[in-house]
Amino acid sequence: MWVFGGVVLRRAGEIMRIREANDETISPSQMFVEENNDGNQPSAEASAGQDVDDSVLVKAAQQGDGEAFGVLVDRYHGQVYGLVARMCGLAAADDLTQDVFLKALKALRRFQFHGEASFRTWLYRIGVNEAINELRQRKRRRQVMGPSLDEPVSTDDGHVQRQLGDTTEEPYRLTVQNELQRVVHEVVGMLTEKQRTALVLIDLQGLTYEEAADVLDCPLGTLKSRLVRARGTFAEKFRQHQPQWIPTEVT
Repeated sequence: MWVFGGVVLRRAGEIMRIREANDETISPSQMFVEENNDGNQPSAEASAGQDVDDSVLVKAAQQGDGEAFGVLVDRYHGQVYGLVARMCGLAAADDLTQDVFLKALKALRRFQFHGEASFRTWLYRIGVNEAINELRQRKRRRQVMGPSLDEPVSTDDGHVQRQLGDTTEEPYRLTVQNELQRVVHEVVGMLTEKQRTALVLIDLQGLTYEEAADVLDCPLGTLKSRLVRARGTFAEKFRQHQPQWIPTEVT
């Protein structure tokens, strides 16, 4: 059963990554430097820093180089955005992404490279924590106030997410992809917190088992057990919620 579900997840991840790349029209580092470096624009050195190793940029940023941190923001903005969007939905993704980088900046002086521990892993850990906090706050708000207006709209055909128009693909295939993304997001949201995090990190974000275990600070065996359960639950629920009009060969 998981073979089918795995294809669906990989396809959905590819769709979102393509859209993230196409929709990014403003450099995140430019916004960061404007807000955190007295309005100075990124220099040619910062642009050249795109080819510099993370460790060099981190050390420079720890010494107060805002442009170096801006390069790191550019480098990992899409990955962080994808992580929080897949865990919490598109409506909260922009704010959560900004919060992740602001928290990373505040804690940067305490960050150190330990063996294979990477800046990306550390950044993902902050992102996961922010996403989990957001999900828990939503749960508390629903208990007190009822559903949030930011949540997907419930219709006769299920829960609908707002989608950005895309004129680069034929209408039918675009409709299928939008529906596929909606169902994947809905089904991922049905998983437990731990299962959802494991599934998003490995099957949608593409982290290795070792990287994901490091992000979650859990034993490798524990992560693999969560992932097996998450994949099984996802495949079962996806089959239950997949619209009948979508041909199997498309997914």
